[in-house]
Amino acid sequence: MREKGTPSPSFWAKVPVDPAFDQWLTIGVERKVLVVVRTVTTLTRLLDILSLIENDHRVQLVFTYDADSTAIFSAGVPEYLGKLRASVVPWRQAIESRFDLVIAASENDDLHLFDAPIVLVPHGIGFQKYYPRSRTVAGMNPARLVRDGRVVPAMVALSHPEQRAHLRQAGSEAAGRAVMVGDPCHDRLRAGIHRAPAYRAAFGAPGHTLVVIASTWGPGSLLGTVPDLPLRLVSELEYDEYRCCAVLHPGITAAHSPWQVDAWLSEARQAGLRVLPPEAGWQAALTAASCVISDFGSLALYAAAVDRPLLLIGDGGETMVPGSPIEALAAQTARLDPDAALGPQIELAIHRHSPGDHAAIVKQAVGAPDMSAGLLRPQLYRLMNLPEPATEASFPPHEVPDVEPQEVAIFVVGAEAAGAATRIVRFPSTGRRHDLAGKHLVAHETRATLRQLSSASIVYIGLEESDRERFPLWSEEILHQWPDAAVAAATVGRSTCLVRTRDGVQRELTLTDRSIDPLIAASLAYLDRLSPTEVVKIGDRPVTIRVR
Repeated sequence: MREKGTPSPSFWAKVPVDPAFDQWLTIGVERKVLVVVRTVTTLTRLLDILSLIENDHRVQLVFTYDADSTAIFSAGVPEYLGKLRASVVPWRQAIESRFDLVIAASENDDLHLFDAPIVLVPHGIGFQKYYPRSRTVAGMNPARLVRDGRVVPAMVALSHPEQRAHLRQAGSEAAGRAVMVGDPCHDRLRAGIHRAPAYRAAFGAPGHTLVVIASTWGPGSLLGTVPDLPLRLVSELEYDEYRCCAVLHPGITAAHSPWQVDAWLSEARQAGLRVLPPEAGWQAALTAASCVISDFGSLALYAAAVDRPLLLIGDGGETMVPGSPIEALAAQTARLDPDAALGPQIELAIHRHSPGDHAAIVKQAVGAPDMSAGLLRPQLYRLMNLPEPATEASFPPHEVPDVEPQEVAIFVVGAEAAGAATRIVRFPSTGRRHDLAGKHLVAHETRATLRQLSSASIVYIGLEESDRERFPLWSEEILHQWPDAAVAAATVGRSTCLVRTRDGVQRELTLTDRSIDPLIAASLAYLDRLSPTEVVKIGDRPVTIRVR
């Protein structure tokens, strides 16, 4: 039986990739292209490049990976290919078959075994790091680029002309195959800048400051250096002013397992942290971000490429290549102090940022910004010996991700008079102490623990519009079940909160600002402030609530 999540068998996996079997095809393809996948990271980079040729009816794309000689971070590759529903050829069959082109994003597979022109592209933004415990630039291992006196790749893609010097150090023979084509990932990221509002909506962040933390792998990474940073962010930042999202390098889950990483982040998730899957969505997160907190991985430079305020953690360690763009970015970017309050540092980074602050450094990393499609696609078709399509070469923007909302289990809420308004401050309750006036707890009916519910002043649930008739009976039962609760509340849609107080009075509270969680209105019932029109303040922002 096929293991769940692995690619399903396909035509290409059942028969040799040979013209004798073309009679079974529906589309008369003229070229067969093999995509060599080593890790989830390399696959995400390859998909950017494949977007230039994937819709050409003359080209069949086939994937492979070496299951017998896997990379340390190869976990997740079969599952990701399964999600793509791609044709996957077993490694042994792939090296015994003839292809018109091979595309790879790592030199560490045995690419010399393939019978086809090979295009080798970086799996990061240029060549910024050494391999661990070596002085070999990652992506330019001379022992892999040249085998038995023969240069393996027909083309080595560079994102900047200065990278040719690194390639010469790896071997002059390989340097002769270098072609500067810019950075496809950079250009596709920038192609989606106009979708930033839609991306922000997907992260639940309209009207909020979206803080994205981006961690590469290893002990010197953000997560390795400050493993409690995700929880601290959601604990310290006011819920109604901020949203938080974590983007983790696939190597983290590959080394520790998705289950373990999920367990480590479970408390932060229950407090509202959105954690993206390793294979997708990070591009939208960077584009949507109000501020990015990163280590010295590629995502720091990609955040700079979309001109986002940036805070760095760490020093890059011994793997950072001297003189690289990431080193230059480190020299001019403020560090996050993990021992100081996070909110003021984030606000200062946003306040100090000016458009174009990172432009000079990004220019050092990407030699032909926004031109990669026009530079790379002709090379691919040249190597396939196939006429290039007449359409303009361009990268499609990334789709709006389907981000699972994280419903907070329990809030600690402060409420106090602010003139004619009521100022409400909410934090997810994570054990961190908050000294607040009018302090009370608001707990979710099922997500909160028994102990949390027993001390809550408000117990709430979320209802669909079609279920609002459940509220009278549900609220009566809740107040009977939890005798210390003063209010039962239910959010309905994006702007309405139904409340019932212990004296049996029911009210419908409607917010005029749909970007604010309507649950905040339940605190007005707890404070017994339910005149026909009330105003609450979230930070300095007034929000009108209509009561009926």
